[in-house]
Amino acid sequence: MPDEQGGWSLGERLADGSDASLRAPALPRLALLRVSRSGGLRFTTRTITIYHNGLVIGNDPARRPRTLSPQVIARLHHALLRARPCRLPRRIALSPDSYVYSFHVRIGERICQFEVVAANAPPAVHALLRLVHQAGF
Repeated sequence: MPDEQGGWSLGERLADGSDASLRAPALPRLALLRVSRSGGLRFTTRTITIYHNGLVIGNDPARRPRTLSPQVIARLHHALLRARPCRLPRRIALSPDSYVYSFHVRIGERICQFEVVAANAPPAVHALLRLVHQAGF
């Protein structure tokens, strides 16, 4: 059943007391951007969080955190503004064999969420995806 935060909940709690929901985790307080890539033929999921100070942390414990230069952060900010994330559709139609990118973006005080399929992403989002891949995705 849909929940009030835009995700899906199974309406029950797990053994550890957490909600059994399918929504993405919240954006950390000082983060600029969180991107999750899911799908593909083998269905894998990878997430990175980019902070305003350039720190990049992924969900893969084998990869070390890294720091982006101020120039890369400036390009990332510019690409975010050009993509107009708060105006993009929040959900997309899924394709079984392609990657779906789920974005959580902090623009000022607002947090915007949107999803795109890599093959059907608007041109401004393609530029953003290139920068995210360069950042260590």
